[in-house]
Amino acid sequence: MGATMTASLSLINHAPVVPLLIALLTASVTLLSRRSIKLTISLSLLGMFAYVVSLLYLLRSVQHGPLVYQFSAWPAPYGISFVADSFASLLLCISAIITAGVLLYSITTIDESKQKFSYHSILHFMLFGVTGALLTGDLFNLFVWFEVTLMTSYVLVVFHSNPKQTKAGMTYVILNLIGSAFMLVSIGGIYATTGTLNLADLSHRLSQPDLYNISVPSVILFSMILFTVFALKSGLVPLHFWVPLVYQAAPSPVSALLSGVVKKVGLYAMIRIFFTVFISNESTLVGEFSILTIFGISLLLLSSASMIFGGISALSQDNIDNLLAYSSISQMGFIMLPLSLAALFPSMRQMALMATIILTLNHSLAKASLFLVSGCIKNAIGSANLSDLGGLSRHSPILSFSVFISIFSLVGFPPLFGFFGKLHLLILPLNTESVPTTYSILLVLIILVGTILSLLYSVRLWNLGFWGEISPKVSASTFPRSNQYVILLFSIMLISFGIGFEFISPLIESASISAIDSSGYIEAVLYHK
Repeated sequence: MGATMTASLSLINHAPVVPLLIALLTASVTLLSRRSIKLTISLSLLGMFAYVVSLLYLLRSVQHGPLVYQFSAWPAPYGISFVADSFASLLLCISAIITAGVLLYSITTIDESKQKFSYHSILHFMLFGVTGALLTGDLFNLFVWFEVTLMTSYVLVVFHSNPKQTKAGMTYVILNLIGSAFMLVSIGGIYATTGTLNLADLSHRLSQPDLYNISVPSVILFSMILFTVFALKSGLVPLHFWVPLVYQAAPSPVSALLSGVVKKVGLYAMIRIFFTVFISNESTLVGEFSILTIFGISLLLLSSASMIFGGISALSQDNIDNLLAYSSISQMGFIMLPLSLAALFPSMRQMALMATIILTLNHSLAKASLFLVSGCIKNAIGSANLSDLGGLSRHSPILSFSVFISIFSLVGFPPLFGFFGKLHLLILPLNTESVPTTYSILLVLIILVGTILSLLYSVRLWNLGFWGEISPKVSASTFPRSNQYVILLFSIMLISFGIGFEFISPLIESASISAIDSSGYIEAVLYHK
């Protein structure tokens, strides 16, 4: 019995590193097995199944507190730490579900020769980078895992190698290289100022800046450079200009991954750094302007601009991919807005983080579903222009049902999952004990305007593309059943998470608590046995 308990504890202690190893192993074996397409697909699906199972086990294991894995048994802050908590594990699980759906969809849509040669290995290598980014416990390795994720996404964006993709890929590469350079400068500056890059140790030192002779203004400067980098990678206005170009050019499964998975890495890093690390610093720069205050004001302006600009721009698009790209900019504004309120008003932090997490999960599922629908339409009809569509609701009921659920979950219609995100978001500014009345009214107006714009472009997409008479191109098209079922699965999850919200609410609440539990994070990492 003692040996069984020891083995069980050993498995739990190694749980944070298991998904990483599975993703790396799957990427390697699918690359080596490329002589047989059937073997490659089988290994890819088997690896994805193992990856999902390992993450579900990890999510279950972290409900009683963070799990820490120290590489080579070097203790923090000197060694490399992997830290899994409810927040990171929940985002990893949703990323795995979306990637698994994209993988199933890709089997019938990506050219077999390209699947055989590199597609599966690149996809799993991207998952390897995402896993590392969401679990790493220090800033420098966050940069490294970011680069691993971005390198694979560069390749996937230009996967078909046509001129349009090459142009989009070059724009994507150049902008992210500039962002990575600034990220590296910021990380170097933080290390020179604080003497550490371990997130737990950094949080500990920032709680006592005088003891460690830390210049708070310098930390604020470098933290805001990091914020700018994460805003670029998340596609917030005015750093959004790469999003429509890349999303329209990339293969639809890749756009689904970029929107549903890769974008969320920047969001995670922003939350982890500002709410797990910098939340411990209450020192001020000028008056009451702390790191979180400056971050909150900046994010409030950018998220509000993204909601409005993205919504207005989406209204004028005739191409589905362009409409979804601008919609993604707007929805990222909705996701980021509660973060700004969490930074500015400490009393509502947990509720605000819950709103962000719900909206993030909803956006990941809905937008991945919609980009895959766009892929189905382009493959069957040869065009994603709304002017070429019409009558899809009668021609393809399953596909149309999925679109209907996804777009109106983004708008926030009950009883869909997105409704609870919008409900939590609207409750925040109405908390008059924390938010002054004038600001409360302004925030409610911004949220309502953004929601109305979301409703208008969603209705326009539905009316032009799925309602009305069946167009000649639609009537002559056929949609593979297997792809429709993958998309339908995402829609069923949006319905299930909405109807059964009380059952998944504890997971979301646990994730929101762990995201702001600086002391628990420090305790788990620095005093890990």
